[in-house]
Amino acid sequence: MKKQGRGFQDIHFSHDLLFKIFLLLPAESLHRASFVCKAWFKLINSSNFVEAHILQAEPVVMFRKSVSPPRPNTFSVESQLSLSKFSTRETAKSPMHYLSYVEVQNGEGKEIESNISGFEKILVTCNGLVLASRQGRRGLLVINPVTRKVLALPRGPTILPYAASYGFVFSHLSREYKVVQLFRDENKYIHCKIISLTTRSWRAVDGPSSEHYRGYFLCKPVAANGSLHWLPSGGGCSCIVSLGIDDEKFHTRILPNRSRRNDRLVEIGGFLSFVTHVVVDTLEIWILKESEGEGWVKRHTITGSGIRNLVPTCTMKRGRELFFVIEGDHNFCAYDMETLEMIAVKFDGVAIWSHQTHHTYSSYLPHINTLASWESLVARW
Repeated sequence: MKKQGRGFQDIHFSHDLLFKIFLLLPAESLHRASFVCKAWFKLINSSNFVEAHILQAEPVVMFRKSVSPPRPNTFSVESQLSLSKFSTRETAKSPMHYLSYVEVQNGEGKEIESNISGFEKILVTCNGLVLASRQGRRGLLVINPVTRKVLALPRGPTILPYAASYGFVFSHLSREYKVVQLFRDENKYIHCKIISLTTRSWRAVDGPSSEHYRGYFLCKPVAANGSLHWLPSGGGCSCIVSLGIDDEKFHTRILPNRSRRNDRLVEIGGFLSFVTHVVVDTLEIWILKESEGEGWVKRHTITGSGIRNLVPTCTMKRGRELFFVIEGDHNFCAYDMETLEMIAVKFDGVAIWSHQTHHTYSSYLPHINTLASWESLVARW
């Protein structure tokens, strides 16, 4: 290191030290830092760094919020696609949908607003990428909210809302992102189509048995244990339906208990978990240890008044806290799986719920801010 008249120059850090320092930075800072020099760009966008950053990123809860009048400097994903200018249809009084987040620290909730708009519904997230439906039923799009990269997907089958379910996964074997669409036809048969973000073409695969599905698709699928998993209906399920991420084969697995209305599948520490309301004021958390040959293992039992109103959403603090939406009063709480305490999440005067927008409990999705991309990443450093 040399000290010169203009300040410190020729400062050289080892690759390993830079790697460790950059891992501590949020994705937004990394995105800006990647433009400092070619060496930083190569490191920050290398596949091994992006994947390492994904593993340590802290989840937030993403939801759609309607805002009127529109926020200044709105970033419209439709305009970025250069296919249509939906902003010309908006007026100062018409509400616009924006990506918003809930961040929780020490029992305190904070809403983080964004200026990203120009989509219809948030469908599912994966590694920091967001799959959303486009305005005017024009198909699907994928966006990284940090890098602002947007990808329009070719239109799949035309289907009614709630007659389809979407999954979004990354295959470590083929090194590609896949969007999975389950849908019911007019004869109530279940079909499956998959599109790779690399090839960008839909293809049909053998779907699951239609006998497992009753009514609408109400529960989002969960990726864990190398598969994508569905609770086939909102209640009364005796099994889950799973799709292998790599082999794309469907199979079923018996649940430890028949599911109830507010039961959900959740990923906890890389494992598939079943959070079930066994009786009125008792909730159990089961972990699937499939790779270890144990099957379903009960890990936690939670009791207390109001338990039946808790709808599990996702985990935070790297699997330590299980995050719930409270049915009826639309508040949040978190269960600490180390201290075994249930903590109410408090907001400092922030109105998360809008009377203008109808929310369902599947509207809240786990999300991490990353530099993930469907494009070919810079080679491993």
